[in-house]
Amino acid sequence: MNWLNIIPWLAGFALLFAVNILLDKKAKLSFSIRVFIAMILGMGFGLLLHFSASGETAGEVRRWLSLIGYGYVDLLRMLIIPLVPTSIIVGMMKLKNSSELKELGGRTIGIFLSTATVASILELVVGSLLKVGKGIPTENLASRDPETIGNLLTKLRGFIPKNPLNSAANTEMVPLVVFALFVGIAAVIELGRDESKVEPFRRFMESLLSIVIRVAKIVIGLTPYGVLGLMSYWMSYTGIAAISDLSLFVIAMALACIIHVVFVYGGILLFVPRINPLKFFRAASPAMMLAFTSRSSLGSLTLTIRTMTDRLKVSSKVANFVGSIGAVMNMDACGGIFPAMVAVFAANAFGIELTIIQYFLIIVVSIIASIGSAGVPMGATAFTIITLTTVGLPVEAVGLVAGVDFIVDMFRTGTNVTGDMMTSVVVGDKLGEFDRESFNSQDFSNSVIT
Repeated sequence: MNWLNIIPWLAGFALLFAVNILLDKKAKLSFSIRVFIAMILGMGFGLLLHFSASGETAGEVRRWLSLIGYGYVDLLRMLIIPLVPTSIIVGMMKLKNSSELKELGGRTIGIFLSTATVASILELVVGSLLKVGKGIPTENLASRDPETIGNLLTKLRGFIPKNPLNSAANTEMVPLVVFALFVGIAAVIELGRDESKVEPFRRFMESLLSIVIRVAKIVIGLTPYGVLGLMSYWMSYTGIAAISDLSLFVIAMALACIIHVVFVYGGILLFVPRINPLKFFRAASPAMMLAFTSRSSLGSLTLTIRTMTDRLKVSSKVANFVGSIGAVMNMDACGGIFPAMVAVFAANAFGIELTIIQYFLIIVVSIIASIGSAGVPMGATAFTIITLTTVGLPVEAVGLVAGVDFIVDMFRTGTNVTGDMMTSVVVGDKLGEFDRESFNSQDFSNSVIT
């Protein structure tokens, strides 16, 4: 190891780190702008390292970059287990009775399933029109273990929380969420019968949640630094070669996600709660930016919920419920758009003509995936493999797009989190838990997340 070659690179990264500190302390910039600047600086540093340093030097520098970038991701993951079930239980215990629970839960899940259906159909249309996968070389692909419909049923059975502690230890979020829902439902029922018996439990959970949120605020404050490390690491590893041959796939995914956010989410906001979609996107931008750069719906959860309450003016009751459920069950892009796109990609790359039945199966499995994909980076891959095998397409296609997954995942996660926030406004408006006057009176020109 030649430290004379490594130290200048580390010094350069330390300088960029110092720039982020100055932007935090001295410049009056919004939180999302500082995160965006960190992302651009990280991309520039990573590309410079990729093209200018030797393989040995770049590899050693990446080890240090991973300490910053993935150390930040680890801090985000640290919050997941205490935050998600606690938020769900506290959010549900804010409901007055079981009938309100049915109304809130029913509306939320209904919107999730509706938008997931539109997402999968949209991606099939976009992918087919752009002919993604045409001309991609398919020789020398690594083989993968086959998946069958039995694997899908096994996966779905795994969502049943037979051991919540084991699920927590293994970060299996869906069974943990199901367990939290059972606890929350039971608590709401008992509240309606004898509030005094449940009050100590409610105070404990609210106290625990306030502490977890305070820890989360500390971690969120480190976001620009974590993003700097993450982007430096990814770009130094892949350069631009990873996206050159798959640019059409990236463009198609980005286009589908943008269409889904602007026209589907924007259209729902315009015609259901009747609010200005542009103002909504401006208000939601901090959580959207963090989701885009961190590539984790769960990692963005705390900021997502805070954005719902502080900027979108949704009540904490709706925000905690919709945000926590959405982080693991509203995966329009990861479960709806991405598997459908890879399916079209695989069919075109391997010269397979899709039938009507296959299109139908892609939509159905994608909808299931949209409410089952884990809200962590790369969480869409497992259900994409299941989608491909269910409709008889080569799973090797997943390996073809793996090189650009980190870019695509940014758009996927940003879409998912935007959908959560849109749902919170729609549900909040229907239940009288959305402060329309406060939302409309806000000015976001110099807003800063605190």
